[in-house]
Amino acid sequence: MDIASKQDLFFRLLKDIQEEAVVIALSERKESDLLEDTLYNATYHALYSFLELIDGYAADEIKLDLIDKESGESMRKSIELHDTCAGYLRYQKD
Repeated sequence: MDIASKQDLFFRLLKDIQEEAVVIALSERKESDLLEDTLYNATYHALYSFLELIDGYAADEIKLDLIDKESGESMRKSIELHDTCAGYLRYQKD
């Protein structure tokens, strides 16, 4: 697969992530929920899914990494980004 095709796939996957985050947020939202909690949950789902994409769980056709420009090291070194983000991002559970 050439780079243009991979770029197209990447952006289609981002679109899917955004749509899924909105659908999840709307389906989980109760009338009594604060808008702030709904927004935190939607962004949590989007960011978590984006990091799953980087970690290699979204598409076999593309392999991504997040590289620190200064050191040249992978930010994925010794961790799964999507698992680690759960300890940092806010998510309002029932």
